Amino acid sequence: MIKGWYTAASGMMMQMSRQDVIANNIANAATTGFKKQISISRTFPDMLISRLETTTDSSNLTENIKAIGRLGTGVGLEAIVTDLSVGNLAKTDTPTDFSLVQTGSYFVVETEQGERYTRNGAFKINSEGSLTDSQGNPVLDEDSKPIKISGEFSVDRRGVISFSDGTTAVTLKVMQFNDPGKLERIGDSLYSNENGTAGSSRSSNPDILQGYLEESNVNAIKEMVDLLSVVRAYESLQKVVQAEDEAAGVAIDQVGSTS
Repeated sequence: MIKGWYTAASGMMMQMSRQDVIANNIANAATTGFKKQISISRTFPDMLISRLETTTDSSNLTENIKAIGRLGTGVGLEAIVTDLSVGNLAKTDTPTDFSLVQTGSYFVVETEQGERYTRNGAFKINSEGSLTDSQGNPVLDEDSKPIKISGEFSVDRRGVISFSDGTTAVTLKVMQFNDPGKLERIGDSLYSNENGTAGSSRSSNPDILQGYLEESNVNAIKEMVDLLSVVRAYESLQKVVQAEDEAAGVAIDQVGSTS
């Protein structure tokens, strides 16, 4: 009975973790460049259940062990992975909106903690004329310097920003990662590669579209269906715990009974 409690409880904890991930996906379904997350579960080692049978007669006593089958001992959270597929590209015609067509490419911004990477190209021009992300972090050029915007400008697919007033063109700094799944997520749209495991290189042809934004790759309807499945699974496991508790109560009462 105790095994049943632990098995059901581990399943409930796993469903709670799934619920947190799905809820965060739904909350960011409209966040530009957001990549949904998926929780991966792992099973605990199962165990072989056997039954000991004793047969007796007046001249012989034998014991036979018969295998009943294997019993799972629970489930746990293995990892939370990010779905890196490119979201739909929405046309906005806003000159400071940029989107990256290629998977694994990221714009570079400067934060208080150092360089960080983002797919959210909903940039703005602040009061000082600097191009910034939605959080106010300066967007960097290929020389790792903040980009200053003066007057009208255009951006080609290679990331070269040309100005109509004749100001020297600058190029957006875009990094390409060999294994973007190893980037550390910071908040909803920033990533870090401080440990270097993602394997970065400067992208020479980032394929940027001006006047477009990459939408979140979250399918809100599918996430809602998954959330309902999680709630139902949690309720089923709750009933298992209640059944185990009732069975334990009956067993305890009968052990102390003298009738």
